[in-house]
Amino acid sequence: MKTFLLVCFLTITLALYTESISTEDTKLTILYICNLEGQFEFDKEGRKGLSTLMELKRMEIEKNFTKKGKVFLISAGNFFSKDLTLKNFEILSKTFFDAIILSDEEISFLETNPKLVNQYPYFLSYRDNLISLDTEKIFEVENLNIKLTTYLVNKLPYEEKKHIHLNLVFPSPESELNLNEIHPKIPVIFFLKPEQTTAFSYKKNVYTAECPNSKDKVGKLTLTYRKQKLIRQIQEFIPLNTKDNNQTWIYPYP
Repeated sequence: MKTFLLVCFLTITLALYTESISTEDTKLTILYICNLEGQFEFDKEGRKGLSTLMELKRMEIEKNFTKKGKVFLISAGNFFSKDLTLKNFEILSKTFFDAIILSDEEISFLETNPKLVNQYPYFLSYRDNLISLDTEKIFEVENLNIKLTTYLVNKLPYEEKKHIHLNLVFPSPESELNLNEIHPKIPVIFFLKPEQTTAFSYKKNVYTAECPNSKDKVGKLTLTYRKQKLIRQIQEFIPLNTKDNNQTWIYPYP
């Protein structure tokens, strides 16, 4: 009898414990870089490189044991170096970015090479353009709609859009943000330079994520949703295989 009661107690305890940490939670991990500037290869010390970024994303996916959620890899700013060529774009066919917000120079290059646009549906633009690149993208994860954009004004009236549970905003360097555009009930995260991160700190539903100030780091946001509400967020920087922090070496894909 005692054994039976003990087993029942442990079963109920385990069920309650599991319920409290996982059954209703959706985990979103956002890996982001703000200016890659054509640094696609390893340096001499094994830092940086697209292969490192791809492996980092794969490792983050494996960490999500519940399988409820998604890992995003996003780039904004100058992705390529100033020497833009068709060959530079070919390397993207082997990467796993979810969105790349291109700079004005990169958009101008695509406008003269429009055939490239259809090959990379995850390209976004800071501005209106001649090749119909979107300035926003909506990711659907479980029962959540996550909008990535470079501004806050919807192209269509709010009631005609999908209900948004989170705005991820990489504002254009040339634009000024209007606080009146911020919806009071939808969380928004601005990705900003370090000196700009306190500009909206007094707004209840507004958060800021600091862009990495070094090319050998990537920003990471870990967001937890429960019943379509953001209940927790963690912000950090991850070294791109720097030996300074004794990270395990990450090798490129063959």
